[in-house]
Amino acid sequence: MRFGLGNGGVSVSDTEVTTHTARKQYRCEWCWERIEAGATYKRWRSFYDGPATMRMHPECRDAMQVAIEDEGGFLEWTPGQERPT
Repeated sequence: MRFGLGNGGVSVSDTEVTTHTARKQYRCEWCWERIEAGATYKRWRSFYDGPATMRMHPECRDAMQVAIEDEGGFLEWTPGQERPT
């Protein structure tokens, strides 16, 4: 997956990041662990390689933002990164 920084840390091909409470179980796109029903998560739509709904634990989204900044504004990763504590 690829992401770059644009307006407010969001890729120019992404929608705004919003916070939601899970109504069902999802997989975090960063750590690939479960986002349990009732848990808070971050969600946005990406249109880089076609439409996709991205969901992450809040701490994973923060870790992704740091990684994007460390890489100079662009990041390519595979789900299964270490989940921040």
